[in-house]
Amino acid sequence: MIVSVHLKGRFAWYTSPMKKTILFFMLMFLFFGEFFSVSAQPRPRRPMMQGAPDRGMNFNGRKLPNRNENFSVIGLKIEESGEVLKISIFFNEPVDSNSVEARHIFIDEKPLPPQTEFLFSKNRHMTRFTVPKQTDDFSLKITDLRSFDGKLMNPTEIKNLEANSFCKYSREARTWQKSSL
Repeated sequence: MIVSVHLKGRFAWYTSPMKKTILFFMLMFLFFGEFFSVSAQPRPRRPMMQGAPDRGMNFNGRKLPNRNENFSVIGLKIEESGEVLKISIFFNEPVDSNSVEARHIFIDEKPLPPQTEFLFSKNRHMTRFTVPKQTDDFSLKITDLRSFDGKLMNPTEIKNLEANSFCKYSREARTWQKSSL
């Protein structure tokens, strides 16, 4: 049974249950919105720093990583997956993905096949590729790669690599250290 109430004038708007619900939520929003806006304090803005950001901080005062060091490889992960090896190379800065080519990476002094596909991490600090499985220890040589800001990497050669291992470069010892996965 449908009952319709016809009110004349300005109070006719309040008769619908849906409109009453909307009105209720609008009043609640206004009440609580005013309550929370009184208690919220505006954040003071930091004063902008004077000087160039190359002194270890950007203009907002946040620390920047040290970019005075050379662009280099800092880690190497080798995983065995069936008949292939997945090799991941980690860098200390984002790598220019256009400089990573098969002719710049050598396994046992032989360049990678030209059709080698390279995958990159989102921040470009790592690249990954696959190669056929090696029967014994092998060496990896990386040359002529550039960082995202244009620094040229010194040639890097890592010897006595094997499947399912991780190597990282130790700055203190100035040598590559191996560990298993």
